[in-house]
This record gives sequence, C-alpha cells and structure tokens, in this order.
Amino acid sequence: MLWILSLFITSATAEFDPRNVSMENWTSCEQFLSNCTHDIDKIVDVDWKIFYFWEPTTVNSYNVRFSKPSVGLVDRYRVELAKELKDVNWTDAELFMETGIDFSALYLRTNVTGLYRIIPSLAFDMPNCPYLAFALKVVEPGYLGIMNCKQRYAFALAPVDKMPHNDHLAEAAARLMFQSPLGRSHLTRPKPVQQTYEEDDIDDDEMELERRFNSI
Repeated sequence: MLWILSLFITSATAEFDPRNVSMENWTSCEQFLSNCTHDIDKIVDVDWKIFYFWEPTTVNSYNVRFSKPSVGLVDRYRVELAKELKDVNWTDAELFMETGIDFSALYLRTNVTGLYRIIPSLAFDMPNCPYLAFALKVVEPGYLGIMNCKQRYAFALAPVDKMPHNDHLAEAAARLMFQSPLGRSHLTRPKPVQQTYEEDDIDDDEMELERRFNSI
C-alpha cells in the first residue's frame, strides 16, 4: 500500500532527535517500490539534481548521474574487491552512479525490481564493507527517488533542466510517496543532528561508511 503524504519543510533552526521517533511509520523499501515501474533507460545518461531529501543532516544539492557500467569498470570492482566481497554476482551489475561530491557506486540488481545492492567507491579504502540496499524509482513527470533501505532515508531528484519551482519543492517531492518527518529542501538549512545508534547495533566501520554515504 502506498502512503499519501503531507510533507513539511522544517525551519532553519529546528532540531530533530531521532531517539524520540519510531521508524515504524516511515516508508519502507517495500512500500517505496510498491506498484512502481522500473526502466533504467529513464535513469541513465541524465544529469539529476537533488531538490528534496529525508535525512537528519544538512545536505547540499549536487548532481548525480547514472550510466550502464562498462565491462572494464565491473572487472576493476571484481578484481580489487575479490577478497572483501566474495558473495557478489558481478553479472548483476546494472548501473554505475557518479556524483558531484566525488562519490560513486556500482548498483547490482536483486530479485526485487528497483531494489539494488550497492558497492560504494569507499569500499576500495574501507575493509568490511557492509551490505547496503538502495531502491530507485521514477515517477511522473520524471522525478527520481533514491532510498537507503536500512536507514529509511530518501532523496528526490529532477533533471537539472526540469527542476520544480522553488515554491513547489515539497509538492513535487510528495509524488515519490515517501513518509518521514525529516523531509526538507536544500533551500532551508536546519541544524545538523547526530544520528544515534543502539549499542552494538552497528560496528565502527559501518558507522563511518554510513556517515560518509549519508552526507549525499
């Protein structure tokens, strides 16, 4: 069942304490992908720009671009990460993401349409790369949604030449049918908050990787 959303942009001085909110009412990956079609040809070779996001730290808008990975690129991941990632079927590599913040990731399809395991470029420098599941979907009139399934964070993007008007950013983002109290635009600058974790819930390497990845 898809959620019908009312998204609110928080004030520039608002603080959000994740310890006081249960994520049970936040959109799950299953809900995010429910009843959506998935066509990677609508995603690749487009200069996307973030215009709205649901995550607890201040995020600047930047560009994202997807392409179909070359054989050579996949081979580099396969060879250099062979010792670290032994459970990967590299033939599932379907997308390669590059960003304006010098961050990239290889997207491997799963048996669920629109759901990917991602191998971030950080894996080359960080041992014990955790399993990261991300979901992608495109909604009319051509907005892209990217969701971090574990943290239940999401980003709304549009082609750089078709960005929604600044007065309608929340309305445009609502088309993604994503529910979370963290929604806002880069046009507001709420005070960053530190994501909290329960003791032993996540190891130090995974915390560092997710801290760096969720800065996107």
